[in-house]
This record gives sequence, structure tokens and C-alpha cells, in this order.
Amino acid sequence: MDTTPKLKAEDLLPEPIRPEAWECCGSDCGDACIQTIYWNEKAKYDEQQKIWREQQAAENNSSQE
Repeated sequence: MDTTPKLKAEDLLPEPIRPEAWECCGSDCGDACIQTIYWNEKAKYDEQQKIWREQQAAENNSSQE
């Protein structure tokens, strides 16, 4: 039995907005870099969207049976 908590639409992360090139100061800020922050947020968003799509597909398949 699957005990994974189900995602709800209201729990989904908003899609991060990619920063413009001019927003980066070019100082190699490490984890504080706006580009690093964006890509970390984008990875979390993409993973959550993948789980959401799989969850929706599973629900659709079970309702058709």
C-alpha cells in the first residue's frame, strides 16, 4: 500500500522565474547567487511537477478501472 502523502494543487510550488542576465552581479556569490537559487528552485519545482503528473495519471487510471 502506498503511504506517500498526496500532493494537493494548493501545495504546488509556483514556477520560478528565471533571472535576467543583468540581475547577476558576476561576483561568484556561491549559494547566494541568483542563478544558483533559481536552478535549485527550478529543480525542486520540476521534481514536484513530475510527482504531481504521476499522481494525476495514477488517479486517472484507477478511476477508469
